[in-house]
Amino acid sequence: MKLGLSHETYRWVAFPWMRSDDPEFVGEMQAPIYLRGIDPPPPGELPIDWMVDRVAAHSLSSLAMECGWFQDTDRARSFGDRMAERRLTYLASVSVDLAAPPPEWGNGSYDPSWSSRPTPTFDMSRATAVRTGWTGGTPFDIAVRAMELAQAAGARVLSLVHGQPGRPNHYTKDPSIDEQIDRIIDNLGTLLPIAEGMGLTLATENHMDYRCSEFALVHQGLGAANVRHVFDFADSMAVNEDPLDGVRHVARHTVATHLRDMRAQPITQVATGAFYHAPIGHGSVPIRAMLDILRAEAPDPDNLCHYVEVVPRPDYDTEHWLTASLDWLRTECADYWG
Repeated sequence: MKLGLSHETYRWVAFPWMRSDDPEFVGEMQAPIYLRGIDPPPPGELPIDWMVDRVAAHSLSSLAMECGWFQDTDRARSFGDRMAERRLTYLASVSVDLAAPPPEWGNGSYDPSWSSRPTPTFDMSRATAVRTGWTGGTPFDIAVRAMELAQAAGARVLSLVHGQPGRPNHYTKDPSIDEQIDRIIDNLGTLLPIAEGMGLTLATENHMDYRCSEFALVHQGLGAANVRHVFDFADSMAVNEDPLDGVRHVARHTVATHLRDMRAQPITQVATGAFYHAPIGHGSVPIRAMLDILRAEAPDPDNLCHYVEVVPRPDYDTEHWLTASLDWLRTECADYWG
């Protein structure tokens, strides 16, 4: 097993639309940050090179990052060349509505030579903390464009991230969860032949939207070798699924993870439960037990990369949390890392 970095770790430091030092963001969301263990990238830029430097600075082996940031294939190829020079690997991701109904999903036809085909783009002026920056085309078009960019950047896996507040999820009553799962199976089915032609594996990802037991139904329904799963260690908690149960459902499909921790507080003074972000090793997620299951059941455990994703509140020091998390992983879980 290997350790990598999720770009989401630095969302409050580096994402142009989410920076905690931006006066507009501070005024709407949080108190200003006064202590920071790292200098942020220049404002207004997509921090692609900066993220690669952070991977190297922490002696990690891989980077998970939104492929829409490349915006064109030339920039994606340049990124892929830099990653290859540093012997780093890349896990691509894209936000797409996997449960879109048939008319909204798109027609499922693809020919790279079609000049009239919509070419979606990532517009960072549209992005927010809870909304993707992708614009133009249908969800199918966005997924195909993401595949083109991921392939150009040298990725072998593209993670399709469904979870957004306005999209259907486990708790949506209309459509029912059964209908949502059927839609996901049908929609992914239109992408798999294209991904196979590009040499890509597509991956579902539990992202505070569905239970892993539900994604296991998707994999069972598709039965395809080029659809796998990116497992998030903590997100099952948002849909009332024990993370240890969650990993048991998807371990045999898992090709990468987002390694996170959260503290669960079953009851608070206002008689509701609550979840809190935590440095890895300081929350409620049974990290070592889950690593044991993945080491035993993942398709390729020796090359399974765990992308560390540490997301404190915007007014906390991200670099301090990340360093503490890596120290814990390298000390308390040293026997897992190749």
